[in-house]
Amino acid sequence: MGMTHRSESETLLKYLTGTMSHIHRLRTADRIFFVTVNLRRSVQAFDTTEYQMMTDVLEGSRARLEFLLCGYVLMPDHWHALIWTAYPPTISQVVHDVKKVAARRLHQQRGTDGAVWQHQFWDRFVRHEKEFGARLDYMHLNPVRKGFVGKPEEW
Repeated sequence: MGMTHRSESETLLKYLTGTMSHIHRLRTADRIFFVTVNLRRSVQAFDTTEYQMMTDVLEGSRARLEFLLCGYVLMPDHWHALIWTAYPPTISQVVHDVKKVAARRLHQQRGTDGAVWQHQFWDRFVRHEKEFGARLDYMHLNPVRKGFVGKPEEW
């Protein structure tokens, strides 16, 4: 009986620490996610006037779906964000909302039509504080690495 209890505890520990299969990946809400969303290659990169529109879209989606936007960076051809979703919306619903509203506004401003965003987006849930800090630093340093600015606060 002691072995069964220990085995169950070890299984639970492996699940909680993420060292067991991908079962934990089924949770798509009540977590902080690091997401990357790319424009399609055929779509013109954002210009400086469109960054404010994207910020407005993120804020509108945040207010509508009540997620926490922990940080983000807008780049010419993609964006990254740290997003905490609280059930019921999932990370997929949040990203879909941002993509849908942003595409509509881009088309209105540009007089274009068609798909704007790549179909898929990349996401990873943040497992601990150290990873949160690393993802936030990655976002802040992205414009520096691309040579757009000398330091993050200039972006």
